[in-house]
Amino acid sequence: MNALPLEPGEKVLYTARKHWFIFATAAFGAVILGLLPLALLFLPAELQQRIAATTHLTGTWVNLIYFLTSIWMLLLTVALARIWTDYYLDVWFVTNFRVMAIEQRGMFNRKISVFRFDQIQDVTVEIAGLIPTLVGFGTIKVQTASEDMFVMRGVARPETLKERIMEQHHLINIATP
Repeated sequence: MNALPLEPGEKVLYTARKHWFIFATAAFGAVILGLLPLALLFLPAELQQRIAATTHLTGTWVNLIYFLTSIWMLLLTVALARIWTDYYLDVWFVTNFRVMAIEQRGMFNRKISVFRFDQIQDVTVEIAGLIPTLVGFGTIKVQTASEDMFVMRGVARPETLKERIMEQHHLINIATP
C-alpha cells in the first residue's frame, strides 16, 4: 500500500481494522474445502480399486485425483488470497484532522473515502449477536452532513473507534466557533 497521504501537521491517532474472527471464519471454510479432495487419497485400497473398476479409470485413478486436487488447491489458494486481501486492506485511519476509510472490494478495486470531523452528524455502533458480543466486533456507521453513510462491518473494538472519532469531533468543534 502506498504511503498514507497526510496533510502538513496531520498525525494518525488510531487505526481500525476488521476483527481477526472475520478472517478466521472465512478462511476456515476454504480450509475445510481444501481438505475434502485429500480424503480421496486416503480411501482404503479396496475402495479405490472398486471406484476405478466401476468408472473405468484403471491405472489413471491416482494421477487424475492428483491433477484435480492440484486444480482445486490452486482455486482455493486464490480464494484465500482474496479473503486475506479484503481483510487486511479494509482499514479506517483516525487522524487529528479527519477519518480515512479504505475499503477493498476484490483484488484490484479499492474505495477511499475521507470525511472531516466537522462534517460528522452521528456515529452509531451496532453489536448484534452472541459471538460478536463475546469476541468484541461489530459495525460502525458514521453519518455525515452530506447525508453520506460510512459503514465498516466486522470492525474490532467498535466502541473504541467511536470514542476516538467523537473525541476528535469534540476537539474540532471546540476549536472552531
